[in-house]
Amino acid sequence: MVDSRVARRYATALFQAALKADIVRAVESDLELVSGLLTQSEDFRNYLNAPYASREDKLARLTRIFGDRVTALSMGAIRLLVEKGREDSIVGIHSQFVAQRRSSEGIIYATVTSSEALSPEHKDALLQKVAIVLGKRIDASFVVDPAVIGGVKIAYENFVLDGTARGTLGKLRERLRYELLKQTN
Repeated sequence: MVDSRVARRYATALFQAALKADIVRAVESDLELVSGLLTQSEDFRNYLNAPYASREDKLARLTRIFGDRVTALSMGAIRLLVEKGREDSIVGIHSQFVAQRRSSEGIIYATVTSSEALSPEHKDALLQKVAIVLGKRIDASFVVDPAVIGGVKIAYENFVLDGTARGTLGKLRERLRYELLKQTN
């Protein structure tokens, strides 16, 4: 079981070291490579998390696979994680590292949901408007969900800006329910 507090602590330490060495993007890319392999390859993930494989064997194999592909700082962090038995935290560390990089650069991550795929021009215009309103740059992923009927829903941090037809109808339903209950009392 992965503990998010552990991932946050390792990510913070790694981020600070990468910031000091001015290689934040390179380390992020390295973590993306390693966590991508862990996510995509069930065999590799099972081997890395297997209690029967010795730490020395895991370290040797990881050095063979990633030694010439990642920075020395990233390789040192991976070695430390294996030595401490925290191999299962690599994916969480990657996501925490990305979150810290975004935060340090004043970037907010948002998920934009629409009923149909947006054109690149619409995406840019939407992100510019949201960036002006929030006063920060936006890094977004776009999701198509026909259930929203029409409009756009933007979810960021702990907030949701719902401009969808479904959301508007839901608000109208709640308002009518409130007014109806108010009249009966």
